Amino acid sequence: MLKASFGALIILAVVGIGFAGFRGDKMGHTPVEWFNDMAHQPKYEPQHRSDFFNDSRAARLPVAGTVPVGFNLKGRYFQTEGNNLVNGMGGFSNQPDYYNTGRMGDVYGDGIPDALAARGVELLVRGQQRYDIYCGICHGAAGQGNGVVKSFGLATVRPLVDDLLRAQPDGQIYNTISHGKNTMGAYGPVIAVEDRWAIVAYVRALQTAASAKLADLPEAEQKKLQEQK
Repeated sequence: MLKASFGALIILAVVGIGFAGFRGDKMGHTPVEWFNDMAHQPKYEPQHRSDFFNDSRAARLPVAGTVPVGFNLKGRYFQTEGNNLVNGMGGFSNQPDYYNTGRMGDVYGDGIPDALAARGVELLVRGQQRYDIYCGICHGAAGQGNGVVKSFGLATVRPLVDDLLRAQPDGQIYNTISHGKNTMGAYGPVIAVEDRWAIVAYVRALQTAASAKLADLPEAEQKKLQEQK
């Protein structure tokens, strides 16, 4: 009896799989969908045809003369409006140099590009602002990996102040911001080049602060902190 039951179960499974078909298989009839297939939605996919518009294009061009809010157009690329840390550089350019890729040949480079590093405190202030907007929600205000998303179950966020991230060259951190990694999405399309470097500089500042000791501070700062206790 038990053998017959297992046999019947196997036969039913094979028939069920055969009846449902395999996704991607070519067949002459419409396959049965037990649940609505997400591939079949009332939407337009990139580069596909649309019979709604006169030019038959689903992808629409921006209205002539418009740019995203907060940006202006410099040459071919959008540039952050009023926040250009280096005139004529950055934006959303895509050149194969260290400034735009974080790489020197086949390896990641180290160091903030000179034109940006020369901005000093201004670069860090900008980096903190961009970090708080884009990064703090996951990595936390101090880079400890305890952002608000952790309370919603995302427990895979790496602290930015741990030894692994400290050991990474600046270009690698820049590359991760640009292209994402693991559960982190790519921010290259939404954060301008110079702002990505500003975030890298601020991450380095967070790492330094996380391991700083009272004795590392200037005497005036030590005295001020002691008076606050």
